[in-house]
Amino acid sequence: MNRNDILDFLKANKEEICQKYGVKKIGLFGSYARGEAKEDSDIDIVVEIEEINIFRNFFALEQYLKLHLQKNVDMGTESSIKPAAKKRIMDEIIYV
Repeated sequence: MNRNDILDFLKANKEEICQKYGVKKIGLFGSYARGEAKEDSDIDIVVEIEEINIFRNFFALEQYLKLHLQKNVDMGTESSIKPAAKKRIMDEIIYV
């Protein structure tokens, strides 16, 4: 699994992800986005989800991604990114 595999999966399934989980934006960041992932690296995903059923949709999407990508997924929102790391992370996010 590499950056292109993950981005291809997200692009190919974006319509379903948006409709089923209320996703407005989804992107990849972290070691996979930088091309530095190792065998034990998790996949870092940032999402913006509609407010309706946000918690249910957030956790259901996380499980969906883990199941289909067959890797540990660390998911968060832009607003949950710690201020000290926000600029660096925002610069490396690859949105699909």
